Amino acid sequence: MATDKRQFTLRIQDETYEKMRFLAYAERRSIAMEIETAMLAYIANYENLHGPIQLPETSEGE
Repeated sequence: MATDKRQFTLRIQDETYEKMRFLAYAERRSIAMEIETAMLAYIANYENLHGPIQLPETSEGE
């Protein structure tokens, strides 16, 4: 299945992983989607406090 999502390696403590696994199960999400949801909430909170994050423009293919 093709996706436009970037893959990367994430190293976290065992306890943090297990807590995310618990939350993912409780919310009926995969661990990856639970982490993505948490990241999006963090970004939204930051932008609410500081304004939108301005990303530099990139050329096609990057």
